[in-house]
Amino acid sequence: MAHKPPNFDGLFTVYGQHTFLTSSIELWYRKCIRDNPFTLDCLIIKISWYKKQNGVEHEFLWFDILSPDRVHTSIVIAERDAIQPTDTIAPLDTTAGAVTPPDAITPSFSSQDITEDSTISSADESGLHRSTHDLVSYTTLDSSASAELEWKCKKAAQICMLMFPEGVGLSANELATLLYVTSKHEPTYTITNTQCYWFVDTVFEALKSLFLGAQQDIVNHRGGMWNRVQICTKESVDEVCGKYHAAQTALAEKAEQKHRAEQQQEERQQEREQHQVAEEVVKREHEKCQVAEEQHQAAEEQCQAVEEQHQAVEEQCQAAEEQCQAAEERTWEMEEERERECQAVEEWAQEWRKKGKGNARRQRKGHRKWKKKGKGNARWQKKRSHSCSRN
Repeated sequence: MAHKPPNFDGLFTVYGQHTFLTSSIELWYRKCIRDNPFTLDCLIIKISWYKKQNGVEHEFLWFDILSPDRVHTSIVIAERDAIQPTDTIAPLDTTAGAVTPPDAITPSFSSQDITEDSTISSADESGLHRSTHDLVSYTTLDSSASAELEWKCKKAAQICMLMFPEGVGLSANELATLLYVTSKHEPTYTITNTQCYWFVDTVFEALKSLFLGAQQDIVNHRGGMWNRVQICTKESVDEVCGKYHAAQTALAEKAEQKHRAEQQQEERQQEREQHQVAEEVVKREHEKCQVAEEQHQAAEEQCQAVEEQHQAVEEQCQAAEEQCQAAEERTWEMEEERERECQAVEEWAQEWRKKGKGNARRQRKGHRKWKKKGKGNARWQKKRSHSCSRN
């Protein structure tokens, strides 16, 4: 499947389109080509000079232009015609788009006025001055529209060709500038010197002068002749080249200004982006610092909690020590108290032992008395019981 042609207004048309497109050179230059940077990469490889074989032998230029990817070729035809008194030209629509369909503006190389009308010829000495009708028609090569465009040109013969080898960079943008300044240089159509012959010859010779590497195949040709008679044309190549250089300089300055403005805007955008990035970095750093502070605060809180725990442990240890000390003190007190008790017991025991010896003597004496008394009582009880038994 073939690649689609590039979407460039003014040079290429889609394959499905069946009619070529036509526009005035001024509108084509201003709206389609001048401010389109991609047209700087569309290079002209061949320029063909065509001449009709009948009528006023109308002449026009055919340009073969490569797309930036060098895959597709655009056909552009440039020509000059005069606006007839009965012609009605559609006004240039500067809002709807860049081009006007061929039904609205009929290219002169395909009109009956050029091929058949004998009222406009080099033999006409009426000296009429008319407004120019400078047009371009374009389409993509090998499309339905290009077949129609080639059929419109079948009655014309190629009388000369200018080739641009690789390294000779004539772009579509530069070509459009040259066509525009040439059209504006002589905006009035005159039969004697600024007709289609002048337009084609001026553009062709200016291209040879501006791009020295271009190669022309046929030098002596029938260009500028009608009925084998050379028609006078105004010599304008040097002036057109000067205006071309001025226009290119102005375009370069405008492009430079635009580039500087874009560069400044890009720099400002980069500065804004860098500022935004810096703000984001600062924000992230602030967030990191905040997180670090929170972590530090959490660590301090943990340390404080650990210190509190340590303090509580120390307090517990201190309380335990105090309890141990108190226990030791109670133990000492109990031991002292026990020693005192033991000492008191020992003293009491000693005292008791001392008292006990005297008591023992008294007890022994009392025991002996008791025994004696007891024996007496026993005898008395025995006697009494014996006496009672007798009675």
